[in-house]
Amino acid sequence: MKLIRGTLRLTSFILLLMLTTLLVLLTAWIPVRIKGARLSAWFLPTVCRLLLPLFNVEFTVREADRITRHDGFIFPNHLSFLDIILLLSIFPVRFLAKSEIAYWPFVGWIARAVDTVFVKREDKESREKARDALAQLHTFPAVAIFPEGGIFQPPAEIKPFRYGAFEIAQQGGHSFIPAVFIYEPLDIVFWRDEPLLTAVWRFASRPEPIKARLFLLRTVQPNPDDDPRQLALETHGAMTAVYKHSNNRGDDVVQSGI
Repeated sequence: MKLIRGTLRLTSFILLLMLTTLLVLLTAWIPVRIKGARLSAWFLPTVCRLLLPLFNVEFTVREADRITRHDGFIFPNHLSFLDIILLLSIFPVRFLAKSEIAYWPFVGWIARAVDTVFVKREDKESREKARDALAQLHTFPAVAIFPEGGIFQPPAEIKPFRYGAFEIAQQGGHSFIPAVFIYEPLDIVFWRDEPLLTAVWRFASRPEPIKARLFLLRTVQPNPDDDPRQLALETHGAMTAVYKHSNNRGDDVVQSGI
């Protein structure tokens, strides 16, 4: 049964991915925007919403309209490949992503067609180009940046933040929403140091539901004299408090500020 379930889900996902790629690439050239987002990007929320019941994911987020209206950045913690799907199920936000993704079949083609900014984190010149691109990019729809810089073990805590994203927000005067993902059970969706297909199969073959929650903290508007490093530290502290509190108590929603 596990083999059948996982195979059917992954087959459905691949077919949806191929169809979405075709639709995105066929419409990427059309200079039409709906609610600020490119026409091609609007296929993504629909597909991501279809994926949630397909994989038995129960997603909860309060005040999701804050993301649909936000002009600026979103700074979430990063635990799983599901983080991106969940954000896109709300609204066609854009992302800062590692450069290797640009060359992935289908996913990379879609990412390049919907204004994703790519960066080689180990390359200083690439980081500078990404910073310049983000500084010039329209911030509506919002741009999601994972300030941890990637997915790292262990998942018991939020890793220290890189302050570059906060520097971009502070220098450009862009507001940002700190956001915290919580998964139950985390060990099913957490992307360890393993091949992506291994992680996807563990997730796809699970019969029980996966509960995903997204907590949106108070929107932060940096001041011209703010220190980006201090902003990073304060945001990390607020998000860590929500992450630990929610994991310990299983609350549906926690509102917090920094």
